[in-house]
Amino acid sequence: MRKCMILLFFAILLMPGVLGALLGGAPEGQNTENRTLAERPELSLENLEDFPADAEAYINDHAPFRDQFIDAYASMNMELFHSIDNNDVIVGKEDWLFYAGNDSRVDALGISPFTEVEQWSITTQLLQIRQKYGKDRDSFVFFIAPDKEIVYRQYLPDYYAPVTDTSRAKELVKYIRENSDIQVIYPLEDLLAASEQGLTYYKTDTHWNDYGGFVGSQELIAALGGRTETVRFAGEAEETASSGEGEAAGVRVSFAEGERGDLGNLGRTPMRYLDEVKAQIEGYYDELTPELLEDNPETGITRARTEGAPDERRLVMVRDSFTEAMEPVLQKYFAESVLIDWESIESTDIGSYGGDVFVYQVVERNLGRIPADLVSMLEGF
Repeated sequence: MRKCMILLFFAILLMPGVLGALLGGAPEGQNTENRTLAERPELSLENLEDFPADAEAYINDHAPFRDQFIDAYASMNMELFHSIDNNDVIVGKEDWLFYAGNDSRVDALGISPFTEVEQWSITTQLLQIRQKYGKDRDSFVFFIAPDKEIVYRQYLPDYYAPVTDTSRAKELVKYIRENSDIQVIYPLEDLLAASEQGLTYYKTDTHWNDYGGFVGSQELIAALGGRTETVRFAGEAEETASSGEGEAAGVRVSFAEGERGDLGNLGRTPMRYLDEVKAQIEGYYDELTPELLEDNPETGITRARTEGAPDERRLVMVRDSFTEAMEPVLQKYFAESVLIDWESIESTDIGSYGGDVFVYQVVERNLGRIPADLVSMLEGF
């Protein structure tokens, strides 16, 4: 019996390779793991020590039928345990997925706020940032994008019920407003109101969708003294036009079936266990076409210029990935926009772009990164 079990074990290990060879190899699926797969190592005298580990990594990443086995394992977890085998993913109610990495769990529970000393330090440094890169009070904004776990906390598992009625972001925003004249935006209330009309965040992704990004963009434009736009939903626009009360004009929001987001990709969860919706924005200065001057992933800089933009100012913005859904709006609204990835702060001469308005944006779960960001911006160039 023992020999049979050993033979069965090795048969299972060898079966993918044998089948792959007999069938001419199994085609590799799309890489959705948000990482670079291992490359085939070349044996040499210089890498003798690392070669075994590199070879194992390559085999693991490119084994025949790898995608099929991963999908089968993910399906088993959802069928038997309604879970995803990844510590960074929380399976919520009604097919919602949430992020457990960074400080998302801390934010959802409403614990571990900044100390008063930390709040004072952040506020002081923000004032220094404004003095260095802004022109006056009205030309600088500190923008916090709310966590999905806060906006849609009703879909979190019950064991994530908040311990307090506050959070690090709320306490920090309150302190800054009470102790300085810094313009700080935390558009939680607007997003909650907008979410009653339509989804503002993806169900299987950590980010807000284009509708959520539009809401955030309008908050930012308003803080900078610009002109904001309201939205109509596809059904509302059609009803208004057919009723004869007016034309279905202006900014329109519609929703369509979406693809699996980054949280679903982390667990390689098949879409039959998930549900995704994407938002589409139409009618926002459709006559304008931004000219992309630079979009370099290596430098983390994206620059655009728009002829005839409503706002003649140049926007300079240090940002994270939440600004991706804001880009189409900001690039059309401002005559020129310079978006700088936070990971590129140390290698970028931010002051050389000479913006009329300066924005520092960070997502709520990364508030702990603020002190390091501010130091880099103050010490850089």
